[in-house]
Amino acid sequence: MGGVGVRGAPSRRAVLALPAAGVAAAGLVTAAGCSESRPAGTPAPPPVDLAAAQAAARAERDLLVDYDAAIARHPALAALLGGLRAHHAQHLAALATQVPALATATPDGTVTSGGSPSASAPATPSGAATAPAAGTSLPGSAGPQPGADDSPAARASALAELATSERAAADEHRAGCLAATGGLAPLLASLRAAESCHADLLSLAGSAG
Repeated sequence: MGGVGVRGAPSRRAVLALPAAGVAAAGLVTAAGCSESRPAGTPAPPPVDLAAAQAAARAERDLLVDYDAAIARHPALAALLGGLRAHHAQHLAALATQVPALATATPDGTVTSGGSPSASAPATPSGAATAPAAGTSLPGSAGPQPGADDSPAARASALAELATSERAAADEHRAGCLAATGGLAPLLASLRAAESCHADLLSLAGSAG
């Protein structure tokens, strides 16, 4: 049988791994994001940085959608997945701080206006919006779904799918890191490390007995 307990929660070993993994991942992102933040009114970033930041933001938003869907379908995993979801909201905030032009860029990377957006700027095609807080529903995921399934097999499958999504995001961040300039690359490297950490934790939760 898979790695989640009979009563719905991941094993104690997997849950205990979450705080340490989360602190390490969040610390990496916070340090990288704060060290290179841009003040309002600075010139637009190089096109290669804007493109990499847009791709990273899209990856983070996709993960938020995936986590919200998994939490809605498998409420017993909410405690575990809610913490990881919160990290992705922090990742989006770090990207928006690092590259304010994200909020005023079109999908082709053109900056349409100057200035730094507020932290509560609405969503844009670039994916640089402030993420909804944990527990706030995204479109299509308003609370537990009628077809919610907390069977061990379903939960194990959901954890495996999220781990795959995290690894895909890590690959996206790695590609962006290799393409970006020295101003953005450290943050993307931190995001890659965080997603890899998440993937390992999800795999642990799915395989723990």
